[in-house]
Amino acid sequence: MARSHHRHKKHHPHHPHASSAKQKRKAAPIFTIFLGLFGLGIGYFASDTIVSLVIGTVVGGIIGYLIGHNLDKMATR
Repeated sequence: MARSHHRHKKHHPHHPHASSAKQKRKAAPIFTIFLGLFGLGIGYFASDTIVSLVIGTVVGGIIGYLIGHNLDKMATR
């Protein structure tokens, strides 16, 4: 008996979910905030001056941004 030429194929194409793109988080802001607070704590325990608090926060934030930015680059490869 001949097969029908119009038979449906049993192929299910894979479509990525649109919500998965929205769930991707960036690491740079998270690391910036976390290491900024860590630097604030180091500045507080190093000395109680406002200058050391600001310097610790800024340096911690910069280092956190650089680490997070590099992690984001590695994740997109």
